[in-house]
Amino acid sequence: MGGSGLVVRDLSVGYGPVRALRRVSLEVPERAVVTVLGGNGAGKSTLLRAISRTLSFHGGAVTEGGVTLGGRRLDRLPPDRVVAAGVSQVPEGRRVFARMTVADNLRAGALGGDRSGRAAALGRVHELFPVLAERAGQRAGLLSGGEQQMLAVARALMAAPKVLLLDEPSLGLAPLMAERIADTVREINTQGTSVLLVEQNAALALRLATRAYVLEVGEVTLSGPAAELAASDEVRRRYLGVVDEDAAADAEQTAATRRTLTRWKG
Repeated sequence: MGGSGLVVRDLSVGYGPVRALRRVSLEVPERAVVTVLGGNGAGKSTLLRAISRTLSFHGGAVTEGGVTLGGRRLDRLPPDRVVAAGVSQVPEGRRVFARMTVADNLRAGALGGDRSGRAAALGRVHELFPVLAERAGQRAGLLSGGEQQMLAVARALMAAPKVLLLDEPSLGLAPLMAERIADTVREINTQGTSVLLVEQNAALALRLATRAYVLEVGEVTLSGPAAELAASDEVRRRYLGVVDEDAAADAEQTAATRRTLTRWKG
């Protein structure tokens, strides 16, 4: 395995006897946004846990394959060393430290480093999320859902990652707040951080990404440029809620005929 970005090669994961991922391969080039689409249970969160080395906390283990960042193997490191190597994850459901202040949540994400580095990281997240500077002394649990998501992303950025893993960042958010999070992902990427985005809002994800992968029952079934997948009939039907117009018209005509026959018989 090699490459200058994040490379996942032939990765298989099991939870006891249950295989959750089967020989999954993908790449996140430097300064890219890559998205992984798929329904519930497809293995998307498992993939991120395997990369961040947090699988063991959920009873899972890598059984085959591996992960590298810039040619360096990550799959043999403990989670804190993966963060130190340049990969930070924002888990699904935000999971901020509710009883700690906003400022303390951010400090928890800094993972050591010198004072100037921590100050630079804090300045960056305050620039991205001014509301967090305003609420520095407030308990995180008192923030709105959208603000908590901002805090979760900001906490991950405090480690100055090369690659940010985002697990369902728009989940449970109002459309306007989801778009604000999307704008922030774009800005983070513009500043040089690569992003691997797991997102059920396929339309949003495909707008953000340059490349996309479709994961189904633990296997990659489709991959390619995000624009091509967005134009794919299969992706449009399964993930974007777009149906074939001719098929829809036929179905409507059939339904109308059935309604007519029912009335005729009556």
